[in-house]
Amino acid sequence: MNQPDPNAALAARYDAIPYAALPHPLTHPDRLATVATFLGFEAPAPGRCSVLEVGCNEAANLLPMAVSLPGARFVGCDLSSNAVAAGRAAIAAVGATNIELRCEDLAALDPALGPFDFVIAHGVYSWVPASVRDALFALAGARLAPGGVLFVSFNALPGCHVREAAWEMLHHHVDAIADPRERLAAARAFARIVAEGGTAQHPADDALRAELRAIAERNDSQLFHDDLAAINEPVYFRDFVAHAGRHGLAYLAEAELHTMSAAGISPAARQFLTTFDPLAREQYLDFVRLRRFRQSLLRRADAPVSRREHAERVATMHVSADGSLLRAAQAGKLADFARDLDPARGGAGPVRWLLDTLIERAPAAVPVAGLRAPAADDWPRPLAMLLRDAYVAGVINLHVEPPALVVVPGPRALASPLARWQAGRGEELTSLVQTRVRMPDPNARRLLGLLDGTRDVSALVAATAAAWPAAMRKDAAAFVAHALEQFGRLGLLAA
Repeated sequence: MNQPDPNAALAARYDAIPYAALPHPLTHPDRLATVATFLGFEAPAPGRCSVLEVGCNEAANLLPMAVSLPGARFVGCDLSSNAVAAGRAAIAAVGATNIELRCEDLAALDPALGPFDFVIAHGVYSWVPASVRDALFALAGARLAPGGVLFVSFNALPGCHVREAAWEMLHHHVDAIADPRERLAAARAFARIVAEGGTAQHPADDALRAELRAIAERNDSQLFHDDLAAINEPVYFRDFVAHAGRHGLAYLAEAELHTMSAAGISPAARQFLTTFDPLAREQYLDFVRLRRFRQSLLRRADAPVSRREHAERVATMHVSADGSLLRAAQAGKLADFARDLDPARGGAGPVRWLLDTLIERAPAAVPVAGLRAPAADDWPRPLAMLLRDAYVAGVINLHVEPPALVVVPGPRALASPLARWQAGRGEELTSLVQTRVRMPDPNARRLLGLLDGTRDVSALVAATAAAWPAAMRKDAAAFVAHALEQFGRLGLLAA
């Protein structure tokens, strides 16, 4: 008797309801290499690396990397022929020559393509059969370069137990509905009914009702490919690490180091966590935080260790403002961040100067070696330690290779070729730091499309004015000046 092909069934789901693929900055080679280097391992140079993304969809994550790192090589594989075709069309339109997409099973990937310095599996591990999870780790164990890093995101326990209860209810209600769109509508309606079904009998019921309320508001992609996924298996961190270990892989860290800290938990819980070794501590931290989702980095168990001291490693890096720091500045809470890093000066002094400097230069990065405390003042502790604390706290980003962008445009501004192409198609753009940028103004998008490095400001003003009604043309110069400044702040201008 013929068994159904699980790969074909999975591909059919993604063809029926397209996955809303997005750029994911935590998977960028610079991020992965920086975490490894920061923790004392020899990592490949991002600018010359090779990257594989499994489950690449239409390359919404991989193509921006290829554009930002033209000297690197990128390969993506996915089971959805529709997604791969869309990705190939985007690659051709942008003119990227360092990326290829393959419509094939990761287990059958051509050995001639490897090895890879970085392997990315975002939204794969929990959503595929056990055999595919094995194939993923077998692939990484065999093809990951000696200093390489594997990024794996997955739904985690114990936090996902509440989500599992909601998923089971939804599947019971909609699995007999064949049409995907009808299934989505029925799931949302049912989730709302149960979420507002009445007074909770037990306080714990409120968590499940809140989950169902959130489900009812999710977009089609999230609801269909996560909450209604045919396979969705959250796992405990301990089991994830043990599985990786069977394939010669070892846990490195989380892509967001601040999620490994004990910040925000009670003193008693913090003291309790100190009684465990690092791996056990991670599992117990999940218990304390009731974690639902992880974005974990793995390395080869025999990964080469750096001989440089921590301070020396940090001194060769660049530093930039994290999004949390930028949001704090907008909210008028920058002094709080400075005070946390330097309590003795109460939010003033050289630490405040450092944060102000990074915000002023954002999204560009500043060489650590060039940072000097203001005259007649000293850092509260060695600079490497200060940056370590700020990096682990999620206040700053470190970079082994800074993003190739400019904040202040030159005489002939050059925008990312990907952003220029996207500007002609809609409001959603991708920056050179792998973030989403929404640009609803069609005039700004039209201007961005002109920034191919061949036009000076006067030509841009003339082209803008020509597209406007006569009564508005006098404002074209001011519009262009303002727009160019904003493009730089959004990370859209290439160096």
